[in-house]
Amino acid sequence: MKILLTSTSFTDTPGIHQEKLYKAGLEIDTLKGPLKEEVLLSIISKYDGIICGDDAITKKVIKNGAEGNLKVISKYGIGLDKIDIEAAKKFKIPVTNCPGVNQVAVAEHIIAMLFSYYKNIHLEYNITKQGAWQRLIGHEVSGKRIGIVGLGRIGKVLAIRMQALGLKVFVYDPYLDNDFVKINKINSVDKIEELVLDVDIVALTLPLTEQSKGMINNELLAKAKRDVILVNTSRGLIVDQNCLIDSLKKGKIKAYLTDVLEEEPMIKNHPLLQFDNVMITPHIGSRTFESVQRQGMMAIDNLFKALNIS
Repeated sequence: MKILLTSTSFTDTPGIHQEKLYKAGLEIDTLKGPLKEEVLLSIISKYDGIICGDDAITKKVIKNGAEGNLKVISKYGIGLDKIDIEAAKKFKIPVTNCPGVNQVAVAEHIIAMLFSYYKNIHLEYNITKQGAWQRLIGHEVSGKRIGIVGLGRIGKVLAIRMQALGLKVFVYDPYLDNDFVKINKINSVDKIEELVLDVDIVALTLPLTEQSKGMINNELLAKAKRDVILVNTSRGLIVDQNCLIDSLKKGKIKAYLTDVLEEEPMIKNHPLLQFDNVMITPHIGSRTFESVQRQGMMAIDNLFKALNIS
């Protein structure tokens, strides 16, 4: 059987996941993703399965695969927004993903970005690296008010850790886990507009859907405190980029800390690079050795199960 592996996290990180895949006696081809539709169209039909990242697995790609050897799409990771799920159902190609494996890693990344920004760590590192000794004034994170949009696995881990760090936590989720909120004494609101009214931080921990696409826009940001910090580890398209740039130029938000962009890898001369109060990391929130191995093992298990490989 032939397998296509496109996840760079999987291939860049040694561990038990690689050992398991390469000892299975399969023919493995590795391409550095995320791959565009035109690349996949010409090759997908020759593979029995794919372990993919955020590749453009469109209806055309799935159709070509189904007309060839393709039997399963195993997503390394959680988000399925790059895969045409309806097309996969139509052509009877099972699609799997890896829920419940990266919430700690992503929650920690949000915390790391916040501490780096509030304490000027990213700036001070570069200043001292250049041989200077400039002592900037930072801020304490404790006592801040954080609004978490999306109370799934990542949101829950983040909420508990934020409470432990002394922040007051507010959450919004249209499918709220009321038991979790009650047990952990978390403040919840019924509308996202209420969430942004009086918080210092808005953290996005929700999937990209038709409903969430562009939900962070000028209308919503106008309701926020002037000095709100927006943190995005979900998907770039949840934030309307034109509105974001406008808000940054007008000083409507204090900072934008993001691990995701609307197009990845980042394009040259990206418009967000003009702002000193924007911090960008290259989609590494779940890229820890621990998380990669958990995701890799689950992606392999899903692949093997669909292909009846013991």
